[in-house]
Amino acid sequence: MFKRKRALCLFAFMLGIVVSGFATKKTNIYQGYLFAYFEGTGPKEKQEQLRFAYSSDARNWYALNNNRPVLRSKDISQTGGIRDPHILRRTDGNGFYVVATDMFVMKDGWEHNPGIVMLKSDNLTDWNHSVIDLASLYPEKFGNVKWVWAPQTIYDPAERKYLVYFTVRFNGDGHLDFYSAYANKDFTGFEAEPTLMFRAKYGAIDGDIIYKDGVYHLFYKGNTKDKNGKELKNGIRQATSKSLKGPWKENFKYVDAYAGTSTVVEGSGIFKLNDSDEYILMYDLYTSGRYEFQRSKDLYTFTSKPESFTKNFYPRHGTVMSITREEAYRLNMKWGGIPQETLNDPYDFVADGNPIVTHKYTSDPAPLVVGDTLWLYTGHDYAGRQGGYKLKDWCLFSTTDMIHWTEHPTPLKLSEFTWDKSGAAYASHVAERNGKYYFYASTNGSGIGVAVADNPRGPFKDALGKPLLTNKDCPGATHWWVCIDPAVFIDDDGQAWIFWGNKICYYAKLKENMIEIDGPVRVVNIQNTGKDMDFTEAPWVHKHKGKYYLTYASGWPEKISYAMADRIEGPYTCKGILAEISGNSNTTHPGIVEFKGQAYFFTHNGGLPDGGSYSRSVCSEFLRYNADGTIQKVEASTEGADRGFVPFDNKNNPVIPGYNADPEVMYSHNTGKYYIYPTSDGFHEWSGHYFKAFSSSDLKHWKDEGVIFDFKNDLSWADKNAWAPTIIERKINGKYRYFYYYSAEKKIGVAVSDSPTGPFKDPIGKPLIDYKPEGVRGGQQIDPDVFHDQQSGKYYIYWGCGYLAVAELNDDMVSVRKETMKLITPKSPFTEGAEVFYRNGLYYFLWSENDTRSEDYRVRYAIAKSPVGPLEVPDKNLILWKRPEKGIYGTGHNAVLKMNGKDEWYIVYHRFRRPNAIKMGWAAGYHREVCMDKMEFETDGRIKIVEPTL
Repeated sequence: MFKRKRALCLFAFMLGIVVSGFATKKTNIYQGYLFAYFEGTGPKEKQEQLRFAYSSDARNWYALNNNRPVLRSKDISQTGGIRDPHILRRTDGNGFYVVATDMFVMKDGWEHNPGIVMLKSDNLTDWNHSVIDLASLYPEKFGNVKWVWAPQTIYDPAERKYLVYFTVRFNGDGHLDFYSAYANKDFTGFEAEPTLMFRAKYGAIDGDIIYKDGVYHLFYKGNTKDKNGKELKNGIRQATSKSLKGPWKENFKYVDAYAGTSTVVEGSGIFKLNDSDEYILMYDLYTSGRYEFQRSKDLYTFTSKPESFTKNFYPRHGTVMSITREEAYRLNMKWGGIPQETLNDPYDFVADGNPIVTHKYTSDPAPLVVGDTLWLYTGHDYAGRQGGYKLKDWCLFSTTDMIHWTEHPTPLKLSEFTWDKSGAAYASHVAERNGKYYFYASTNGSGIGVAVADNPRGPFKDALGKPLLTNKDCPGATHWWVCIDPAVFIDDDGQAWIFWGNKICYYAKLKENMIEIDGPVRVVNIQNTGKDMDFTEAPWVHKHKGKYYLTYASGWPEKISYAMADRIEGPYTCKGILAEISGNSNTTHPGIVEFKGQAYFFTHNGGLPDGGSYSRSVCSEFLRYNADGTIQKVEASTEGADRGFVPFDNKNNPVIPGYNADPEVMYSHNTGKYYIYPTSDGFHEWSGHYFKAFSSSDLKHWKDEGVIFDFKNDLSWADKNAWAPTIIERKINGKYRYFYYYSAEKKIGVAVSDSPTGPFKDPIGKPLIDYKPEGVRGGQQIDPDVFHDQQSGKYYIYWGCGYLAVAELNDDMVSVRKETMKLITPKSPFTEGAEVFYRNGLYYFLWSENDTRSEDYRVRYAIAKSPVGPLEVPDKNLILWKRPEKGIYGTGHNAVLKMNGKDEWYIVYHRFRRPNAIKMGWAAGYHREVCMDKMEFETDGRIKIVEPTL
């Protein structure tokens, strides 16, 4: 089943759409129709099964799944066959119902069928079933039943229940009557024994009820008989009532055009057209293999001339339901059969994680940013569970926020390239130059072509009438599929380059016109490749801070590796694996772009239901760089890139951009500025290895001062887990010095600098603290806090996870007086992140409780009359916690700032990155952001509750 359920059905009900025949407002989100039927031709043993068809106009119909069953009757029925399916959308938008006759005429004949099949689904593609055998369940009333035919369902607003009605005939009684019963809440059976609903004078079958203007209209097949019971005439009639409980008034007039002729009809179905006041009455001309219809606006008078459906199947008794475009896409993904052109209007949808597109299969992403819009060009895998690459065109999507997307009509079909002999639309890349857009597209062996358009939507037209590149342009290649996967890059000097290839990576200059090669074709030199890092295919080139990056698929099954160079022509040095094998797909394909201040990484996987190596889906993640320009490894997730990302605007919180945590804050008397020192966050399992600093003169506008301490370059005894720094400014011999304490691989170190922005250097070449206090067995040596007690002139360091320890620092500030070490763990839930400050004769101790990965990570406090305790815990000592109504979670690990010369205080802390990190599970604990809010005190010194702000 789909991992994430869409809410469009619910929206339809809330907006007052036509649901179950109840018309309210004219606003309609439905853009097509679904026909549920059983088949009238082909092998008889396969006819009596549930099938679906689609139409965009209710006239031209296309069978899904190549007219094969969407469910096997032997799996859902008692007899092994089903007939007369009726499909209905729930009024609350939470799913769909199907009821059908449980009958296998091919095997059992017409003598007896006692049951009904009931089906329910929340997505139209996955169904649960149950069977009702009236003779077994209600033997006293229905033990003698002969037929139970053509069930249908309608919502009864008076009872707030779903009524199932059907035709019944008993043995020894030739009369056919309608019986009904309310379905139970699970739609697995009836609440009670069915009762008689309507008895037509001469009997009736195949009823369908619709509601309009306070009246229920029951259409059915009826007949006229003489006094001896001989049938004189038959056709479609109706009865009306103001209540589903009756009484029903029978109208003896026939409404179909064939009544009284030799052409017989049955299986009437009535439905309203989308965005129209017309109703369609359709019926099954079962002896001639036709399906026709007549129109009405009032449900009493119908057009006299019947019209025919066009269709590529031969349906028997079925029913029609309006569906949304998204539902049509979902059905097409599952079973196929909907012509692409019928779905090729612009379509708006909301991305809910990875994959981005869930209504069709997409591959080989090629993002392009133009102004404030990201255009995403993709390949188009035509169906699920494919056994090969079947691609005939390319897709186009756009977004301005990575949340709300629009699918545009097909920008380019492979048929545009008349020179193509492969029939396969492979990876593409689109570039913009001088107001025109150039679509470079590869095929499976025929070469790489280029098409051009005046806007990013297209349609694109072949610019050359021949390939731009073929295998002849690929020196040294020995296989025929080498000329694929183009990637175009326009450098800062205006020179355009094209990269491509399989097994060998080629590149060449493009002329100013973008449709001719300028000069020789060369081979990219990629150095330092190792296992699984040799070039396979799918190059992508981008530039960041003066460096060139070549990203590509490597190995098999493919991973994504990347290489860096100082020149576009290389040589390139491989830096390692950027992304591991894509889930459920042998191939992968990178696309990298910066959009509104954030770098994004695109690829594809096989993550959708029925997805795989040939039925792929495009995904996105954040791309982040290390201090030395290398790229952090991208981890695949269903959450995907933070779709709530908004370019940092400094309005309130967060106060600094990006992923940061465990903040320390300091006012420098030397520079007159404020500084925040955070943990560099966003690394898997907190594996970051460097620290940065941010400065401000007003606590509002913060400058990124860059990396101030990097374990890779500045530390000999650790290379990861750079966490939770603290800093203090001290004037020694007339000169300001800065002592920076930090966690590294669960030990505490110290670094020193003459500037608050570094660079900092390790003065002792080993950890400052790598031992536990006496008596402590668990916990970790992390989260230092340094405090200058102006009352005594001493400097203290605090630390611990699971315990709180304190010790005096020696005058050199880089060694600890071990004999002063003591445990002062508060008698209150304590985890980590101690922070100590002094105000009005009291020492305040703040800390965080719970796991930093928990949404309930939060701040408590205690007070003392000494910097070494004992700690007194107030009754109400919880001061900062989550606010789900604001999307704020994981508020903790704080520092406290006193405004210089004022009794004005601020608390700086981290929280889960809003708004979507909460969906990441434990990974939210290393996708955090730094915030600042005012901290105030009661007159008796107690800290007031801090209200976290947005």
